[in-house]
Amino acid sequence: MDKLRTVINWDFQTHIRIGAIIRFLLVIYSSYHDRHYDVPYTDIDYKVFTDAAKHVYDGNSPYKRHTYRYSPLIAYLLLPAIYITPSAGKKLFCVFDIFVACALKKLVEKQLCDKKRASKIATYCALFWIYNPMSIAISSRGNADSVPCLFVILSVLFLQTNIVNSLMKYVLSGFFLGVSIHLRLYPLALSFPMYLSLGEYKINRNTPILAGLASLMPNKKQIILTLSCIITLFLLTWAMYVMYGYEFLFETYIYHLFRKDTKHNFSVLFYYSYLTMDHLSFDVVKTILQIFEGIILFVVSLTFGTKPETLPFALFCQPVILVTYNSVMTSQYFIWFLSLLPLVVHSFKMKPAKALLLFTLWLSAQGAWLFYAYLLEFRNREVFILIWLKSIVFFCANIFILAQLIKSYTPGYGFGLISEKNIAKID
Repeated sequence: MDKLRTVINWDFQTHIRIGAIIRFLLVIYSSYHDRHYDVPYTDIDYKVFTDAAKHVYDGNSPYKRHTYRYSPLIAYLLLPAIYITPSAGKKLFCVFDIFVACALKKLVEKQLCDKKRASKIATYCALFWIYNPMSIAISSRGNADSVPCLFVILSVLFLQTNIVNSLMKYVLSGFFLGVSIHLRLYPLALSFPMYLSLGEYKINRNTPILAGLASLMPNKKQIILTLSCIITLFLLTWAMYVMYGYEFLFETYIYHLFRKDTKHNFSVLFYYSYLTMDHLSFDVVKTILQIFEGIILFVVSLTFGTKPETLPFALFCQPVILVTYNSVMTSQYFIWFLSLLPLVVHSFKMKPAKALLLFTLWLSAQGAWLFYAYLLEFRNREVFILIWLKSIVFFCANIFILAQLIKSYTPGYGFGLISEKNIAKID
């Protein structure tokens, strides 16, 4: 244990270097693995990205590559993989991954009220990303989700700190939020609690109606954040539409509204999607699930999003709910909430044994699903029912774990290193 504490207490720059080395070594290893094993290490999406980049390099549309359903900006980022080295894109995503860790450390450090311990606690939080096997694997395999994750963290960083003073901080926050939404739709759910956190709500049962309505009116900060986000998103989307037309809108955004994925899908709707994949009629089941999902997102936003102190937890909960209730769920989606976990991990007041138990539950439920998915896709076994049952188990595990995290959430707890007096100030 003493040796482990010594390693954990190394300076942050050392951890960053180690994290970068681990990722880049895996990028190098991926070429060997792909040549010698049936199950490739490199993500299938990386092949899609590089093929789209080839089309862009030749002056064509990235959507000439079948199944490319991302912003053209990702294809542009992969251009070095065409004229430098095939692994350049993976290395770039690893760099974004390391930047995420740096931004997380800075953000947690600025948020904590106990400045004496802020740096140490922030470093501990960042380690949850630097050494997270999921984040390491996702970026080194060539998945691009570290890019929108970085822009989300930067948006919160400018929103909740004074790195930039005056109203410009809200302009920058809205800008990065708009970029992240352009790259991935899920940050749309984060925008509502971010908006709410800038308001002042003093409503109770004795509040007059007019006073209550007045408190809900947007203030200058909220207006600037909203306009900056909308303008950024509009300009990026318009620019891509001018270049690639309706094909861009459909493949990047509209397609995902009707997407049915019967492979690599953890969703509780996996088997249902398989049985109805040829049906084009209105999907009642999916619509009902999305209505419940929207209600939960709204309630969580109102519960934790109205105060700056609890905003990080609201932001963490939103993608957990989105991913859990989505009709399509793949491993890369877990990065959406795992990148926000370091912002709140220090605020969970629970025993290490319980935390380990919840982590084991999450991995076990996921591993059981992956085992049967392997039998289906690589051994051609008819195990659809068993995969669906494991999807239900995984769904229940996610809901149970989130409920436990909500129960143990204590703003400002700081791994127990912050005094009760300081925690009381936050509460």
